[in-house]
Amino acid sequence: MREFIRYRYNTMSGETPGGEWKWRVIFERGAGYEEVLVKHLVVNVPSFSRDDEMPVVGRKYHMACHGAFRVENGVGIIDPE
Repeated sequence: MREFIRYRYNTMSGETPGGEWKWRVIFERGAGYEEVLVKHLVVNVPSFSRDDEMPVVGRKYHMACHGAFRVENGVGIIDPE
């Protein structure tokens, strides 16, 4: 299913197991957000930049796209539908 996806570097990755979880992938879910951490991220769709006011953390700068997201062995992959 194609959806709106935001992603940004995880500045807190050093606090993740092995310091490996480098990317935050963020989805809008109802009135809130869902976040998935991945070790690497492959984006196979056109992307654009945006700034967003995020709950709790304030203004954040993201890359964003429309696509279908999946995770394989800790690698996030965004493909066309």
